[in-house]
Amino acid sequence: MTLRQISLLIATLLGTSIALAANPQKPAGSDIAAGLLSIKIDGMQDLPISGLKMVKSGEQTVFISSNGRFAFYGGKLIDIWTQQEIKELADIDKIANRIDLSRMKLKADDLGAVTVGHGKAQVLVFIDPRCPYCGKVMKDLQALQDQYTFKLVMVPILGPESQNIVVQLACQLETNETKAKDTVRNRLLKQDYAGLPTEPPTQCNKEPLQKAVVTAKLFDLKGVPFLIAPDGRTHSGAPEVLADWLADKPKPSPSLATTPATNAQNANAPEKQP
Repeated sequence: MTLRQISLLIATLLGTSIALAANPQKPAGSDIAAGLLSIKIDGMQDLPISGLKMVKSGEQTVFISSNGRFAFYGGKLIDIWTQQEIKELADIDKIANRIDLSRMKLKADDLGAVTVGHGKAQVLVFIDPRCPYCGKVMKDLQALQDQYTFKLVMVPILGPESQNIVVQLACQLETNETKAKDTVRNRLLKQDYAGLPTEPPTQCNKEPLQKAVVTAKLFDLKGVPFLIAPDGRTHSGAPEVLADWLADKPKPSPSLATTPATNAQNANAPEKQP
């Protein structure tokens, strides 16, 4: 929608409001509809904004999204994380629906990430140790270790038991010993947490874990697993085929000839007589 069309739409709505205030008689519905329908909408795209806050600073007013990512400032919509302006509908997919970790200067290792694989491309995966869907992702990624390096970031979202597991494993990583890291990695991949202490460690640097939790809130995680592909695409939940999602392969459309509904119809159809 162009600025002229937006102005026309606003003028139409304001004009209707003024008319209603000045004259208690309702304008004809056809007149309002005609004004709205005369504006051609070229496209529409949802923004990943869960809420909006109005910020006043002297004479300046800025509208900022609840997660602090998007700001309306000076008549422009800015992605604060990447310092890029969103101008076109295509920018929503290129910028808003992706997370560019490099532009954010966010390092997975600063979040206490557990490394799996040695491929060139990096995949960030937020997990809860007890999450069954996270278990599926961790099972699937083991076949892709030559292509990708997976950074598993633990966040305790499934209650006190998960919190204890995350703290215990995170504190074991603080030793920086290869054996300890291997043990934590194997426990996560197998989801085997037997024998872990139930009492919180007396000495442990929890800063990486705290950063992980803050980052998860910043990304507005609704659940786990939450994946960020090498190209910045995000996925909430376990992809049906992890390799295909990482490669950005389109999902195959089901053939009408092979769908269960069609097969059932064919089976029940009366046999044609010659």
